[in-house]
Amino acid sequence: MKTEKISILIGITVSALFMWFGFHYFKYVDTPAIQRPYSPFLEGIEVLDLRFNDIKYKIRPPSQSQAPVALIAIDDASVREIGRFPWSREMVAEMTDNLLKLGAKSVSFDVIFAEPETSNPQADTAFAKVIADNPDRIVLGTFSENLVDFKPHQDLCVAEAFLATGGDQLVKINPSFAIDEETHAIDDLNWAPLFSTLFQTIQDREQNDLLKSLGKKSPEELSTFQKNNLKARQSMALFEYCKTWLTKHDIFLSPENIGQVETLYHDVVAEAPDLKNLKFEDLRSRIRKSYKTHPIPQYGEWTPNTLELQTPANYTSSFIAQLDADGYVRRYPLFFRSGHKLGTSFIPSMALQSFLLSGPYRAELKMATAKDGEKSLDQFNIYDTSKEPEVKIASYPVDGSGQLLINYYGRQMSLPYVSAKELFNDEPTVKVTTSVMNQESKQLVIETKEYDKKEFFKDRSLIVGATAVGLYDLRNTPLEANYPGPELHLTMLANLFDKHFLKQWNQEAQWLPVVLFAGGTALAVAWALLGSLSSLLGFVVFILALGALDLWLFIKNNLLVHSFLIYACAFVGFGAIQVFKYFTEEKKKKELKSTFSKYVSPAVVDELLKDAANLKLGGRRERMTAFFSDVRGFTTISEKLPPEELSRVLNLYLTPMTDIVFKNSGTLDKYMGDAIMAFFGAPVKDPNHAAHACRCALESLVKLKELQKEFSDKGLPHIDIGIGINTGEMSVGNMGSNIVQNYTVMGDSVNLASRLEGINKEYGTRIVISEFTYKDVKDTFTAREIDRVRVKGKLEPVRIFELVCEGTAQDKTAELMTSFQSGYELYHQKCFAEAKEVFEKAQRNWGSEEPVSELYIERCQEYLDSPPPQDWDGVYVMKTK
Repeated sequence: MKTEKISILIGITVSALFMWFGFHYFKYVDTPAIQRPYSPFLEGIEVLDLRFNDIKYKIRPPSQSQAPVALIAIDDASVREIGRFPWSREMVAEMTDNLLKLGAKSVSFDVIFAEPETSNPQADTAFAKVIADNPDRIVLGTFSENLVDFKPHQDLCVAEAFLATGGDQLVKINPSFAIDEETHAIDDLNWAPLFSTLFQTIQDREQNDLLKSLGKKSPEELSTFQKNNLKARQSMALFEYCKTWLTKHDIFLSPENIGQVETLYHDVVAEAPDLKNLKFEDLRSRIRKSYKTHPIPQYGEWTPNTLELQTPANYTSSFIAQLDADGYVRRYPLFFRSGHKLGTSFIPSMALQSFLLSGPYRAELKMATAKDGEKSLDQFNIYDTSKEPEVKIASYPVDGSGQLLINYYGRQMSLPYVSAKELFNDEPTVKVTTSVMNQESKQLVIETKEYDKKEFFKDRSLIVGATAVGLYDLRNTPLEANYPGPELHLTMLANLFDKHFLKQWNQEAQWLPVVLFAGGTALAVAWALLGSLSSLLGFVVFILALGALDLWLFIKNNLLVHSFLIYACAFVGFGAIQVFKYFTEEKKKKELKSTFSKYVSPAVVDELLKDAANLKLGGRRERMTAFFSDVRGFTTISEKLPPEELSRVLNLYLTPMTDIVFKNSGTLDKYMGDAIMAFFGAPVKDPNHAAHACRCALESLVKLKELQKEFSDKGLPHIDIGIGINTGEMSVGNMGSNIVQNYTVMGDSVNLASRLEGINKEYGTRIVISEFTYKDVKDTFTAREIDRVRVKGKLEPVRIFELVCEGTAQDKTAELMTSFQSGYELYHQKCFAEAKEVFEKAQRNWGSEEPVSELYIERCQEYLDSPPPQDWDGVYVMKTK
């Protein structure tokens, strides 16, 4: 009964912890990313949660959309037929004009035209004319890679910087997109004269700095490239200044400048009764305290299209892809901002703007302001303006940052694809490609059909984008990697047409943690009272039922639940109870298994558990073989890599090397950073421990070559290793304190193996074994003696060998060994000149493959220049451990 009560208590405790964690977790994920506290743990759980939900996308069968959309794909076939992209703007103009004449509702470009076409200026003019003739049917694209976390009050500066760097051309009066937001009185002040003065000073400074560095006197002397560089520097400088505006780092608030700018600030607030009489420091404080963080992510610099194209365009949208914490695209931002100046700071996404033009529709974003001034996104509605009065057609389930979950219809090409090359011919039909489900094979197949061009394109909203692999606009999605970026916009555009949205439970943050506690407690009682087999069966039934419900909600109701926490709570609760039972019922067996499973292969653990009497935990003296391996120069490598990449490199290296140790009946003692310490001959006795250690070393070198190639292909650092092996008496067993113990080996023989590993660097070798190991393996392995060394702290020298191969050396290797042995004998006979000639010949014949001869050439020369004493015994003294 005591065991059952403790089991129930464990289950209740686990459920309570999950409930507590659930409240914190939902508070974290429901907070806009820009406002989230830094928490690697919560971010890690979020990634697990996201990846778990990705399974539902993969299980769900693909669906069809009837939305009037299509992707004009700049695909591999188009690039092969028309030529390398980007194409001439004349061709883009021709393609766009053709699409509009065929009746397309709108054409949106997931492409940026950032530079004039210098080789053919008329091309830009031709495209600009098409835009000017159809300003309400063409949507240009823009993007920014500068997602920044400005302080709330600095939105005022960002808004003006955005306008000063071309934002007035990106965001024009857009009747289809409105923001309903309560503004602060400070927002309504005319800040333009102040920032115009400050920005001009900053831009002049950047210009002077560049001219000085280039030795130029005026901007007219700059090349086109240098002028573009100056423009980019000036733009960046404005947004960099905004990061410091009204902080202690604001350059204009320094003692030498403050007097000049105070007047400018007071001019701005001259018409504000509650501000105009404030001292400057009080005014500065009031401005800083008047703002709270805006929930919509803010971007700094935006890349516009060339001015000739941007000027006639009424609509420009963002094609930024929003990545989750794991780099996957699951959410789609409907709008972006630079500052929060109504009418000039908010940029709609490509899917949203394309949809609005199909109506005509009007989007309205309503912001709510709490009593403390905190802003939140209240609702996002779209209205049909063709009706009088206008009619709300939908209220969209955006999250706190204005994002929608993308409801993928399936893998890529689930929506109509038209290769761009199809638009440069006079054929009356067009080939349209989609991915459909073959009802017989139940597999997705690519299907191409021909349609009448006019009928197909009439009233369709089109997105033009690159899908060719070489153009690298590819994204990771829950369904597949390398998903074309333009199809993200197309999918969301179809979602908007279909009103086909994934939703999340509105009350999930409040109720799911309660469900975790109540459900977890009930299950804990059942598992505690049932036997092992019955509780396992009940657990499996619960998981299957939960999975069925979860999939039904997702597939049939488009409801995405954070079910990972439910599964995790069930697994942890069930596991904790079963582990407790396991410990109480099989404590000794568990102790043995937990002790050795991390040191040896599963087969060795099973052997131990068959006859535990053979295991002596307390320590004993045994003749065994110790094995050390280490990555060369790993300290230098680790300093160049970020922690995540370093961990990845270590995992890629240590995992296969450890597998080789286990494969050869070895026991892993420990990892020491990048080093591996192992031993052979315990806990299960092995008469061939020396041979197994040598075979492990040789197989490690084979694996190393594979890893070197793999690392090179992945752009990872080149690695090399050294291995030291020694055989002898050593102590083996559980050693440590009464609290913490490790199964390990100790003794002089172990220390020698470690020193032999390090000595590889002296000789340029990879595997060095002692004479004691060589004695045991000389009949089955080939090795060559490379020196006699006296290790630090020992009087007797030890002969050391380079392990060459298993079996007999062949051809070139055998010839090298014979040649080296001849020089080695002459060296120890003090015939240094003759030995040097032999080693030099070996060096000429084998070059970098024979670093040991190079070492002996240097030693011979040293002894020729300064002969050794008469009692010289040829022993090399190791001065370091």
